[in-house]
Amino acid sequence: MNASLLRKSLPALVAGALAAPAFAQSPEPTLPQSTPDNMRQILEREVEPQPGDYTYNPSQRRDPFVSLLKPVEGTGLKSSRPVGMEGFLIQEVALKGIVKTKEAYIAMLLGPDNKSYFCQVGQRLFDGAIVAMDQTSVTFRQEVTDPLSPVRVRDIKKSLYPSEEARQ
Repeated sequence: MNASLLRKSLPALVAGALAAPAFAQSPEPTLPQSTPDNMRQILEREVEPQPGDYTYNPSQRRDPFVSLLKPVEGTGLKSSRPVGMEGFLIQEVALKGIVKTKEAYIAMLLGPDNKSYFCQVGQRLFDGAIVAMDQTSVTFRQEVTDPLSPVRVRDIKKSLYPSEEARQ
């Protein structure tokens, strides 16, 4: 008895199950057209502090939540830098090789743009210059811009063999 009832009601159940999603679907509600001015107003309302909320005034101080170890992004410093070696910081370049010519040594430095540059003593970088070179290392004189530091310049030595730097 149950089997005959099941056979008779099965097609009706299947048809109802297939038709249910069609009845459940309704047209998507239309969103009001958002213009750039409308979006800007919404964002300004969300960003501006409410009366009584705490606000931080940096007054030309650095953000205490930004790591000092990572270079600062988006400060506009990159746009004010010159192109090429004169725009690279000493910490951004890597010594990849040194070539000896009849007159002097020439260092092959890898810039942050993954291009190689050939430099001699006296070559300027954004925050210093190359002051000395020998068979295995290049010495840079970096101009320190920290106003709290008593030192105005410091020498940085980059070696072809980083393991040598660790031993010294």
